Amino acid sequence: MRAKTTRYRNSGYRRAGRESGKELRSRVLLLRLLWLSLFLLVVWRLIDVQIVQHRQFAEIGKRHFKFGTVIPAQRGTIYDRNGERLAVDLIHYSVAAEPPRIDDKKRTARVLARLLGKNPRNLLRKLQSTKKFIYLAHKQPPEIADSIRVYRLSGIRLEKKFSRYYPFQTYAAQVLGFCNLDNEAQAGLEKSYDKYLRGKPGWSVFFRDRWGNQYPDWEYPTSRPINGLDVQSTLDMVFQTILEDELAAGVKAHQADRGSAILMNPETGEILAMANYPGFDPNRYFQYAIERFRNTAIAYLYDPGSTFKMVSLAYMLEQLTIDLDKDIVFCENGRYRLFGKTIRDHEPYGWLTVRQVFERSSNIGVIKLARRFKEPVFYRYARDFGFGVRTGIDLPAEAGGILHTPETFTRSTKFYMGIGYEVAVTPLQVLLAYAAVANGGRLMRPYIVRRISDSQGNVVRERGPQVIRQVISPETAAYIRQVLQGVVERGTGQRARVKGLSIAGKTGTSQRWDRDRGTYSADSHVASFVGFFPAERPRFVLMVVVFNPRKGYYGSQVAAPIFRNIASRLVGLPAAQMAAAQIMHPENTEEGAGTEVLRLEGLALPTAIAILKEHRIAYEVIGGGDRVQQQKNLFSPENGRLQKVVLISNTQNLISGTIVPRLKGLTLKEALQKLSRLNMEAEVEGYGVVVRQYPPPGRPLERNKRVKLVCKPA
Repeated sequence: MRAKTTRYRNSGYRRAGRESGKELRSRVLLLRLLWLSLFLLVVWRLIDVQIVQHRQFAEIGKRHFKFGTVIPAQRGTIYDRNGERLAVDLIHYSVAAEPPRIDDKKRTARVLARLLGKNPRNLLRKLQSTKKFIYLAHKQPPEIADSIRVYRLSGIRLEKKFSRYYPFQTYAAQVLGFCNLDNEAQAGLEKSYDKYLRGKPGWSVFFRDRWGNQYPDWEYPTSRPINGLDVQSTLDMVFQTILEDELAAGVKAHQADRGSAILMNPETGEILAMANYPGFDPNRYFQYAIERFRNTAIAYLYDPGSTFKMVSLAYMLEQLTIDLDKDIVFCENGRYRLFGKTIRDHEPYGWLTVRQVFERSSNIGVIKLARRFKEPVFYRYARDFGFGVRTGIDLPAEAGGILHTPETFTRSTKFYMGIGYEVAVTPLQVLLAYAAVANGGRLMRPYIVRRISDSQGNVVRERGPQVIRQVISPETAAYIRQVLQGVVERGTGQRARVKGLSIAGKTGTSQRWDRDRGTYSADSHVASFVGFFPAERPRFVLMVVVFNPRKGYYGSQVAAPIFRNIASRLVGLPAAQMAAAQIMHPENTEEGAGTEVLRLEGLALPTAIAILKEHRIAYEVIGGGDRVQQQKNLFSPENGRLQKVVLISNTQNLISGTIVPRLKGLTLKEALQKLSRLNMEAEVEGYGVVVRQYPPPGRPLERNKRVKLVCKPA
């Protein structure tokens, strides 16, 4: 029994051993299959990553080390007409840090603190930040950036930037405008010519390792920035500083809110200076109220007052049969009722001739004369002089003004318009209207940029004079010039007189509109004076307007003295400076198209010759005088280019084209037209037909002399 039991027990062991061996083999096989599956999965994944999706994963890998940056373009420079830089880009750097990538933060803080002039503890605190990117300093000069590069500090980045700098600071600030901290144009010339000035930024793609070292990515070559174009303005900064200084002194002296002054060449429409006070420094624009940025000269509307009477005078001369010296008006001793309202003159005038009405600026006299005005025709004159529409000057934010159409006239509109009310204008619009009188009746398009060029001086765009329309005849313009000269010599503009200089102009005083009360204020005024000089052959037209003066308010008290101070300083400048301001682009006529002509008459002969040599213009001198009495410009018949300037400097008998013509027997209008074509001034006695003239026909006319015409009715 015992032996049998043992046999059974041993056989059980054998069966259990066989079963455990099978199970072990199964487990090993399963484990092998599992490892094989994992191996195949890894192999497949490698194939998928390395072959199937290689390009996609390669791009993902590159993105961790590849970086791109925009390379800013440098803005073009703005110049004045003489090459003075008015706005220029300066290179500077921003210093930035990536704290996780900095190896030795204490050393980095010490080095940067010494170079940047900052507290090392504060810098170290920033470098120990958990942020990935921080700025440490801005607007660092290139020499500081070069010093930082020498130390090869890991995790420190230098970003090249540009900032706008205005060397003349507050001068011409509203005209130039400004750029913000990102060097983006915000106002003025910067804004209107931004598409030329801003250029085109470039870009660069590179790899960077963990220490910040950069390596170029040859698949993406660097695109270089294209810098902006340069802009040359019509401004003359000598004139600009004179206008701004005198305007500021006048505004302060009369405790006014603000003021504007504009100087223009009446022949071309070039703005030589445009001043506004108070101003601002565009280098620190963020420190000023936004109201300071407004260019009052083109954007501020006001009732012009008596300066608008020139339009009334033009209407009378061309549409009415009127004699300036024989027709008289009773001015009611200074008080007149019009539709229930009392009109007052600043003096209690009685009987005045029409000429005296304008010289002494009688509101009552003009209103009485306006009874004969036809409303649609009067409106047309105002519109043709440029009122009620934008002038088209190449500056942003210009106001168009307000000019009511005849359909909206009330019964009093033409009377109040005649004296400069119920119409809103800008200072520039008034300036252009008087420039039309100065140049023989042509309304010019004003402009403030002469040319645009690249860094090599190649001209991309150029602008010259543009005539908008002929507003009045040259004869009418000559009559108005005589009246305006009388305003300064005998009338309300006597405080604008400058010894030795003939000036024609007009004062203006108006009440300001009170929006809250819906009426004109008796306590707030606008004082203005507009004129041109020399009166016989105007080279400059100047507008001065002062808003809300508190110490005196008449144009004769406030604006005329400012005009006088500016004019006296202008004519006191060296002759070469004055001549440079008269370089002009003539109209595109058959002769002289596309050339520049220097106006040299009246200059000392050596000065005129020096200017011609500077501009490399051939010349010839006729006569032995010491001053240029007349010039003749000779153009090429092939291309119309200026070939030579003939300077006539002898006595009167050498001045070709100034022989007095025969005028006896002509009507006054015919005689004036003939003299106007010869650029001769007339002194008229009587009206009708010319019966006597002096000098007699055939005689040479001396400079600055007039032809006297004695007329009688036919």
